Amino acid sequence: MKRFCFAIAMLVALTVEVAAACPLKFPGSEVSRIGIYVENLSTGKIETAYNADMSFTPASVMKCITSATAQISLRPDFCFKTTVRPLGYIASGILHGDLLVTGSGDPTLGSRHFPDKEKFPAAVISYLRTIGVDSIQGDVIIDDTELPPIGISPFWLQEDIAWEYGAGLFGINYRDNSFPLTVRADGENETMSDQVEVVNRITRGKRGNVVAMRGYDSSVLTLYGTITSPSYTARYSMPSPSFTLYRHLLDALDGAGVAYGGAPSGATEKAAEPMVYRSPVRDEILRSLMVHSNNLFAEGMLRATVLEKPVNKRGIDDAVAAEIALWQQNGLCLDGCRWQDGCGLSPVQKLTPHCLGNVLSFMAKSGKSADYVGLFPRVGVEGTVRPLLAKTPLSGKLALKSGTMNSVVCYAGYKLDGNEKPTHVVVIMVNGFGCSASAVRKGVASYLLSRFN
Repeated sequence: MKRFCFAIAMLVALTVEVAAACPLKFPGSEVSRIGIYVENLSTGKIETAYNADMSFTPASVMKCITSATAQISLRPDFCFKTTVRPLGYIASGILHGDLLVTGSGDPTLGSRHFPDKEKFPAAVISYLRTIGVDSIQGDVIIDDTELPPIGISPFWLQEDIAWEYGAGLFGINYRDNSFPLTVRADGENETMSDQVEVVNRITRGKRGNVVAMRGYDSSVLTLYGTITSPSYTARYSMPSPSFTLYRHLLDALDGAGVAYGGAPSGATEKAAEPMVYRSPVRDEILRSLMVHSNNLFAEGMLRATVLEKPVNKRGIDDAVAAEIALWQQNGLCLDGCRWQDGCGLSPVQKLTPHCLGNVLSFMAKSGKSADYVGLFPRVGVEGTVRPLLAKTPLSGKLALKSGTMNSVVCYAGYKLDGNEKPTHVVVIMVNGFGCSASAVRKGVASYLLSRFN
């Protein structure tokens, strides 16, 4: 079995340039932690290695590993399934029982990132008409027990879980597990949510800095800080996506003229063949999560790799453990690494440029190369890397995933040839800088231009 954990002597022997001085420059770069790994895929030589075996906080470049894990573990036609079962019996257009909706952890259900997908409530109404139901004696029951109830990593920060990017993953997810909210600097709320009680302590100021806090499983969202305009709009995480889906299904029933009792009947027998609502397939979800850096999709796809296990073995820790085992079986050395989630939101998660580079190299040399490289957004063209190298000779010629959080800027992916095939693995990781993130990105762009142009 091929091993990717190399001795230092071997690393030096294979390296054209083991940089003595950091080739990446930006204000304060001399006191920042910088790691660079560049591998020529045709020769296998490591052309640049600077702090390549040092541990870094990766932020969203962790999604490169999650996506690779999903492509290895899941069939190309994999999709999540949400099942709608009428329980009881049907007579004279009346379902004498309940409508049971069972999720499987689909992070895309009702997502705005798939606008062309048939809306789930509309699909349910169409199904009820197909089986001849125009009234439900009981209630709509939402079953979200196919995943453990704790939807977030214990390593995420409380200050993150209130925002959309900190939304948890549950057995039922809906509308990106988030909602938009507009608040005013006078303490009033222009839009309200049926999910949370909003405590608005935002004031007007010369600089904008809004902090959102909501404890896990809490329904109280507290906003404080300053805004420069009269109002402020952002998206926040839902504490209970199941509740929102339930309300939306009842609204759809009302709109379609389907009466319902509102209290569960307790029926258990099958009244008709169930409806199965399928998500987009594997790579459609992975492409969206890589282009838009979607944390919820990343957590969902990582968790999908353990859906065949018992429910109590489908937690985030179980999925991460299975992911680690997969890569160790493929010879990856995890020295200096600490994996804790699929999206990279944990601030104490660690990767080395060498480890991440080896994953990228493995995938580029595998039979999944075209599919995997195709997941990455092109610099200067799309997604979170659209501003990087825009209107330069390298625009569209690198496929990179970005990763950003406080004092963290990372990029990982490939240099492409004219036929969109990868020629080099590229990993750049910067932690602990004191300048602006935009200044670091400018330095990264300059380095890439000098390296590949």
